[in-house]
Amino acid sequence: MDGSPTYQNITATVRPSRCAIFINGKSKYWEAAVDGAIAKASEVWGGRYFLIVPTDGVTIAEKFWELLEAYSPDHLAVHDLTFSDLEEADPDKYLEAKQRHKDNWDSKGFEGSFEDWFADSAKRARVDQLEIGAKLDKQLIYRLSPFHHSRAVDQHITRASGFGYPFTKMTKIISATTRHIGLVRLSPPIDDPTMKVLIHSETGVASEDHYAEAGFVAKPLPDSHGILDLMKHLGGSGLSSSSGGEEPRLDDNFLRNTPFGLSMLHLGQYYRADRHADYKEPIVVVLGDTVEDFCLYYSLSRMHEGVKWLPLKWLRASNKALNERRARREQGEESREFTQEEEAGRALVNLFYELIEYGHGEKRVELCSVSLSQHQLVAYRTQFARCSYFINDEVLPHIDCVSLESVSTSCTLRVFETNNYVNHRSMVFVDGRSVSHFDTPVVKNFSEIRLPDHYWITSLQVEGYQAPSLPTLGPNIVNLHNSTTESRVANDGIAYQCPNSMIFSNELDSVLVRPKIQMPDVMTLFNTYFADLGITVRYSDKGKYFNDTIHRFGDLDTLGEFIKAKVTRSVLDKFIQTDKNADNGVFYVRTDQRSYLDLDAFADSMGSPQAAADLVDNLLSKEIIYRGYILKCERCSLSSWYGLEALSSVFTCNRCSFQQQFTQRHWKNGVVEPRWCYKLAETVYQFYAKNSHLTAQVLYKLKSQSTTAFHYAPEIDLIDFSGPGESREMDVACILDGQIIFGECKTETLKLKDVVKFQQLTQMPIKNPARIVFATTQKVSEDFKNRMSSVPNAELMVRGELYDD
Repeated sequence: MDGSPTYQNITATVRPSRCAIFINGKSKYWEAAVDGAIAKASEVWGGRYFLIVPTDGVTIAEKFWELLEAYSPDHLAVHDLTFSDLEEADPDKYLEAKQRHKDNWDSKGFEGSFEDWFADSAKRARVDQLEIGAKLDKQLIYRLSPFHHSRAVDQHITRASGFGYPFTKMTKIISATTRHIGLVRLSPPIDDPTMKVLIHSETGVASEDHYAEAGFVAKPLPDSHGILDLMKHLGGSGLSSSSGGEEPRLDDNFLRNTPFGLSMLHLGQYYRADRHADYKEPIVVVLGDTVEDFCLYYSLSRMHEGVKWLPLKWLRASNKALNERRARREQGEESREFTQEEEAGRALVNLFYELIEYGHGEKRVELCSVSLSQHQLVAYRTQFARCSYFINDEVLPHIDCVSLESVSTSCTLRVFETNNYVNHRSMVFVDGRSVSHFDTPVVKNFSEIRLPDHYWITSLQVEGYQAPSLPTLGPNIVNLHNSTTESRVANDGIAYQCPNSMIFSNELDSVLVRPKIQMPDVMTLFNTYFADLGITVRYSDKGKYFNDTIHRFGDLDTLGEFIKAKVTRSVLDKFIQTDKNADNGVFYVRTDQRSYLDLDAFADSMGSPQAAADLVDNLLSKEIIYRGYILKCERCSLSSWYGLEALSSVFTCNRCSFQQQFTQRHWKNGVVEPRWCYKLAETVYQFYAKNSHLTAQVLYKLKSQSTTAFHYAPEIDLIDFSGPGESREMDVACILDGQIIFGECKTETLKLKDVVKFQQLTQMPIKNPARIVFATTQKVSEDFKNRMSSVPNAELMVRGELYDD
């Protein structure tokens, strides 16, 4: 912190809020819950991009945690079923209850309309109400860091009650669109609940009168369009860039004017180019009939294109029908027509095969499931191929059965306002704080920004700086009224609510937030990570040696390259050598307990005197080594090294303080005249002698994997980690692209006890590290590997990965 100004490039993007909707995963009416969540998501800007996640309120399956962490929701919502949902989900139960209340109403002679009273009551009465438990609520906060008050979930929705502040209702902004919409297109009525949620997952849901207040006409497709035709069209088409037509046709414009298409009004979808290769991306097919199977398909398909759902009962029905048809044909009997369910299964299989270009390219079909085992998937793979219109043996080689764990969430699309994805700013910072206020970008594709109805998120990425997603960190970076409901650190940037939480004027310029930005240093970030546990961090002595060594070398890359290469590393090895009989230019001085090198020692490592001289010059200029003589006192016989600053025409003995002129009888090396001897800087010596070079190599390797930012605080002590007054050392502590990584480094054999600290850490009520690295230069026992496997996200690094030998 020297007060010097620095310049930081900042990229700002404008996007809608991201939301994950929880439904009761134990409800037998899950299809109604899913359809209700889709209906509410259809009503808000960006709602097509929301996730739907099943839970019992106590736990969330690990794959869904992975999805949530990759998605990084701004808000969390719970969707509850009401009794009115049972009118379609369980009509018999609904009618029975309605009649019972009607009889009671009549018997007591109540006045007024029973139908109005019952309809209103049914909308408010919860069925299978989902309660998020206190423990899960805390997990959601520290693992996802959403905008939150005291609880993680800030939206409670039903069919009758949708999203509130800070979500933008489509009916409030759609008339300000700058593109032609015409007729809003709705899917036709669908009786089959499985078919309904499949179609609605693509089109969204709305009633005909929903858009009336905004002046738009909405109509379902006429009966002339079959459900199967609609399903095939939706499965093969994406959002088109052409303008919408006025007639309901199954063309490329259809999806754009559906409720979900309109929720993406003036929004674009973006992948990181370095992670997405469309020509070989697989078509991921989730096979199964459970709520978990559907929600995996639904949520994964929001985050990546080419994710589809195949209900298992449809696949079974299709295979059964094909077997029956073959048997009839063999017996000379006439085949019956396929049912809608049987035809739907075949249609989806052939659509998926079409999407991988009939096996002519690199694309493949990947079958996965939550409810089915790997063995069952392999069995259904054959049935999948048999349902194709093509020869079974042609289709089968292009289908892979993959485990749920291997289904990737690394390539995730993001949604931003079109042409508002990159807003570059350059700002001046002093000691990590911006000097001026940030000029917040605004929504720009609508004819007007309607206040107080249009809200958006501004997401910032600071070049070379990426903080981890922690619950309380947002206000430390972008402080808006010191509230965690208005700024947060997402996994893709620093996000804050716009235009403001308190809109008191229709004049945008007067209410638009323009925050100052702070960049907490790495130690502050780790203190924030441990804050709720009462743990603080500080550099250990090894950490101080490490940081000074980095400073002398210039940066981590330079140090890493120096240690990784055998020729330069061997120079450091010689400085800690204790062989008193060395004859390769290494001089061990017993009283100093140090080794000093002359130019021959450098040449022995570097291979030539010139290369040695160049290296010496470089290390001298950085004060990594110092030049001096080894001299012997004529009074007390102490042999010691003396730097140039201690010499003139005389030197003063380090032990007896006798001042003497140095002559031929004083020098320890050289015959006619003394030879230069080089001393390693004390901090660098301690760094290397205490084996921090292994930590440096781990950090150097991790840094090479970074694409946005890498921050590190090696060799730190965790104060009060397991009790008052106690501390624990953490060799590796770094933040790679916003992900926290810890590690243990040993130049000796890793022992079982080395795992205990990390087992404790991962059981604490904080966000688990994204990776835990165990590094060693020795062989690793099977017992250690087994113990290490009990630690989430643990991995091993060995000598061959870290050093050139």
